[in-house]
Parts: sequence; structure tokens; C-alpha cells
Amino acid sequence: MILVVWSSLGLQAQKVKKQPWIDFNPAFRFGFQYPQLVGSNFFADDLTESLGFHTSLSLVKIANFRATVGWELQGYRNNNPNRIGNFSHIQSSTALFQVEYEHPLNGRWVLNPTLAYGQSRITYRATRSGTTLARQSWEEIRLGSYANYSFDKTFVGYVGLHYAFLYNSDIKASPADEDYFGRGNKLVLSLGILIH
Repeated sequence: MILVVWSSLGLQAQKVKKQPWIDFNPAFRFGFQYPQLVGSNFFADDLTESLGFHTSLSLVKIANFRATVGWELQGYRNNNPNRIGNFSHIQSSTALFQVEYEHPLNGRWVLNPTLAYGQSRITYRATRSGTTLARQSWEEIRLGSYANYSFDKTFVGYVGLHYAFLYNSDIKASPADEDYFGRGNKLVLSLGILIH
């Protein structure tokens, strides 16, 4: 009887797999995103969104937290050149520094709440790939989550929803124009693949 109890406890102990506190398990995320510009600002009122691309890399997980660096490329079209300037397109290239928390829901689904800080280089162009007319630097704070679905141990599909507050702290304008031209908000919907 003691041997049966002892062996069953041993089997249960083997089933519980202890996760290391520091896990050197790289995660590479890439996919597409679509921003929905919102609010009363020149982004939402005068620009049209387009499909963008994003990628990120995390090398280590510490107690279910990941520090991630990422990059995204996003384009916008100018709908109101008489109001905001004689350019056709804006290209935004953003470097993101992000903290993710991995919250497993079951064997296949994981929720990843995120908090990120980004620095963007905004390029104003005469045409989509034409002459550069001006450049600006913007910053953003982003909050949201990814929902990950594991196909196997390596490939994971994900969908993400994030809210971003954009701002230009260097803008020099009247208070009304500073609010209108120096700040923006967007909801970002993303879809892609995560590789472990």
C-alpha cells in the first residue's frame, strides 16, 4: 500500500513541470496592422489610414514577463492638403520598447497584456515614394493586448488590439494648434505569427 501511494505521488510530481524563473526562449513576432485614427486632431480629421507592417523580438522571459523591442512601418494619405500642407503621403517608422505579460488561459490560448513606449520618425512626402518634404519626431504610449493561439510548440497565431496616444513634445504653436497638430490617438488592430 505504501509503495502504491509513494509511486502515485512520484507520478504526480513528474506531471507538474516547474517553469524556470528565467527562460531563454526567443519570441519573434511579425504581422500586419491597421490603425483606426480617433479624436479631434489632424491625424483623425485629415489623414486616411492604410495597412502597415510590424515586427518584434524578445530574447528572454522572466517570471512570465518579456522585454520586447519592435519596429513598425505605417503609411497615411493626406485628405486635406489645403489645411495641413501640400504633401500627399506620410510614412511613419516607429521603434517600440514593450513589456509583455504572458497569462495562459488554457493549453492553446495565451493573453499578452502589453505596455509600450515608441519613438516615431514621420516623413512627409510629395507622393507615396517621392520627394521628402519634411521630417518630424513623435512619441507614443501604447497599451493593449495580444491573444495568442498555439498551433504547436513553435508557431503561434495572434490578434492584437492596442490604444496609442501620440504626441510631439517639440511642437511650437498656439495652445489650440498644439493640441490639434501635436497630439493624436489611434486604435491598432494587428494580426500575425509568433515564432518561438
